[in-house]
Amino acid sequence: MPQFILAFPLTKEVGEPLAITETVTLAADATSAIIPGCSVMFKVVRKEHVDGLADIFKEHQDISAETAAAIEAHKSLLFLLGEVKNIEEVTQVNMAILKVFNAGALGVYMQQCGAAWTDVGFREEVGDGEYPMDPWINFVEAGDTIYTLGLATFVLPDLCIAANAEDPQEALLMAADSLFGDGVPAKSGSEVDLGEGVHYVLRSEAKNPFPKDSPEYNKQGILRLIKK
Repeated sequence: MPQFILAFPLTKEVGEPLAITETVTLAADATSAIIPGCSVMFKVVRKEHVDGLADIFKEHQDISAETAAAIEAHKSLLFLLGEVKNIEEVTQVNMAILKVFNAGALGVYMQQCGAAWTDVGFREEVGDGEYPMDPWINFVEAGDTIYTLGLATFVLPDLCIAANAEDPQEALLMAADSLFGDGVPAKSGSEVDLGEGVHYVLRSEAKNPFPKDSPEYNKQGILRLIKK
């Protein structure tokens, strides 16, 4: 499985331990971690402060000047790397992310999709947990088409849809959930049921908005959602 990379700006120095829960503390030199309630083994990397980090969060969502200043003033970065094999593990990693927020992280940058969430933003996106993949998926608009970014993490092709479709991002998110969560085959000709009588057919898409040498390029390809 492709590896995900989560980067958390912290208020602690790179050499300080981080108490994740009452019983689990990451030592400054920890190289791996298990977070209670999550079966995924994380590889751990700690790094020094990086300038300009707040700009990444501003690009992804509206954040207050106070929040941006706090992120920019972070003292170190915590990286958690791992793999998810099923939707249950995605839910578990989401809960682990919340525990890192509770430990004082200022946000999370999900490198595999380019989404940067503040604590509040991530909690809003996760919501009641019905669609755990939502925070893991970003969107790129190119011409008259909207593409997902991040589905390579799940060994899935990315998806695209016409920008003028009804609720295009919602349709892409629900289709992604159908593929990874419900096991709908990720191939041309498959049908996805979005509920309320809305059905889409998947078709292989020849056009890719990213060159093959780009880190955003998904070697699994791209499938287009076409409404039935």
